[in-house]
Amino acid sequence: MDSKDLEKLGLNRNEAKVYLGLLKLGSATASELVKQIGVHRNIIYDNLEKLIEKGLASYITNESKKTFRAQDANSILEFLEKKKESIEKDMLTAKELIPKINKLKKDNSEEQDAQIFRGIKGMKKVLSEILEAKENWVLGMTNKSTEILGETFWANYNSKIKDKKIKERLLVNSNFEEISSLEKNKNVQIKTLPKELNQITETILFDGKIATFIYSEKPLAFIVKDKDLFLANQKQFEFFWKKSTSKKR
Repeated sequence: MDSKDLEKLGLNRNEAKVYLGLLKLGSATASELVKQIGVHRNIIYDNLEKLIEKGLASYITNESKKTFRAQDANSILEFLEKKKESIEKDMLTAKELIPKINKLKKDNSEEQDAQIFRGIKGMKKVLSEILEAKENWVLGMTNKSTEILGETFWANYNSKIKDKKIKERLLVNSNFEEISSLEKNKNVQIKTLPKELNQITETILFDGKIATFIYSEKPLAFIVKDKDLFLANQKQFEFFWKKSTSKKR
């Protein structure tokens, strides 16, 4: 066993070193621990006090000299039980504060107009938000998204689209190869863009927001919420929709 094992129980690095030193020495003065561990005397005293507070160490005074020792092994379980109780109390307090925090945030801060998301997790977070909308419009759908996020992800995503009866209108690039998860769904309409109108990025319009996806080696997505910009993008989508051909399914 080393100090890293003790850190896994919730002790900080110096607490773990001091506690391990006490276990090895059986009992020791602060000076003996300094020699054993090789850290400053103040660090020894500070962490001995923390260990005593946690119930993991104790001391006796003999001729004005304190000798410290580690408590028996069961004290670790008692320490963890107290920690668990403390966390449960903190959780209850947090649940009570969340509505107040949200109210303060709503009252005192301006709504965020733009957000940037990086990496695959960021992409999935944006798409999960899109699943909360009743309808969306997709411009420039590409198979690059399948390469980045995988067929399993899109199978689950499209299944949720169907289950939630979300209305979708998809404008796919001319070179788009339809994936199996895009099964027939009366709420989903698909058209293919003319080759000259193929999009480099994929744009999804939903709930007054514009989500733009860049499926590169380091995927990037950003959301902009702006009424005028949203309406302009909707008009562009409708223009492209008229210029595109229905996809056989």
